[in-house]
Amino acid sequence: MSVVTMSPQETGEPPLGNQIIQLREWGTERAHRLPAHVLRCRLGTEDDCAVRLSDPDVLPVHAQLTREHQQWLTRALGDTPGLMRDGAHCHAFALEPGVEIGVGGTTLVAESAHWIALRGFCARILGWGSDRMPVVDRALRSIRMCRMHLAPLVLRGDSDLVALARSLHRRMRGDGSPFIVCDPRRRGVAGSVRSAANYQTGAAAIQAAAGGSLCVRGERLPKDFDAVLARIREPDTRIQLIVCSNPCEDAGRLAAPIEVPSLSARVAELPRIVNEFALDAIAALGASPTSFLGADRDWVLAKVEKSLPEIEKATLRLVALRTSTNLSRAAARLGMAPVSLSRWLGRRPPRADRGGPRAGTRTSTCR
Repeated sequence: MSVVTMSPQETGEPPLGNQIIQLREWGTERAHRLPAHVLRCRLGTEDDCAVRLSDPDVLPVHAQLTREHQQWLTRALGDTPGLMRDGAHCHAFALEPGVEIGVGGTTLVAESAHWIALRGFCARILGWGSDRMPVVDRALRSIRMCRMHLAPLVLRGDSDLVALARSLHRRMRGDGSPFIVCDPRRRGVAGSVRSAANYQTGAAAIQAAAGGSLCVRGERLPKDFDAVLARIREPDTRIQLIVCSNPCEDAGRLAAPIEVPSLSARVAELPRIVNEFALDAIAALGASPTSFLGADRDWVLAKVEKSLPEIEKATLRLVALRTSTNLSRAAARLGMAPVSLSRWLGRRPPRADRGGPRAGTRTSTCR
């Protein structure tokens, strides 16, 4: 007898990585883990509440959380002041990743494992520390608005942000969805590991970006950009729009921009930034934790341009070199030509005392 299985979409269950596992207080690290093996729990100030808040505007038992088909629902109880969903009064609603729950004077953010990872990446590009956490949460709010096709996602900084937009897209949509650039000053090219596909007109770019992201530069918008905006806002469009702009541009007319700080202002955080990109590379290549050494980190800090995309690229290539028997095999794992990888290494000769990378080795230097 055959067994019929159904996808999470067909059953109404969220994918495993998008199941809500905690409610975090907005702008802080204070998180309330939801119980894994119960179907019902409470939110309030009483000691036995699973989500216990210390807020004078929250009642002892303010709301109830119920799990149905691996999805959590929240409902205000009795004559309570009720709940807010993304700033609007709502008596009951399902919890989705990133949804903001207003209860009393507290705002909680529903988080899945995927959303927690996305928050970690946003902190990596925007900065760590208690003073940066509200900035990160505002960025996540903008990301959620973009994912819901309610507003473009605007990145603003003093460097080329298209590569960063592509990294963010992968964490929002996954590697399987298209990332398309529309730059009328560049010729049309197919996508590759090194660069995204480019189209010169918005109409062609929209068609190619279905189910993924369309990225434009604020200073080089296509002539039909107004038509692009109109199409993006249609309810059947499954495209998220990302606009990369420089600090002088008035991109705020589209949406509240995410201000990406220069790494020159984050010198103390650079080692951690490199280490986190290295962990991503190790996971992506299925490598061991010892595939990126302290000497590799020092080499990146000394030899690689101080930009997030360059650091990401360098850590991935170093891990591939460390875990491959030769340069050709490393290049194949990266989807690039061996000569290109060789040239990249040649432009950045590591110092011998730094223990720089060489394919198939763990401690030897490049020669």
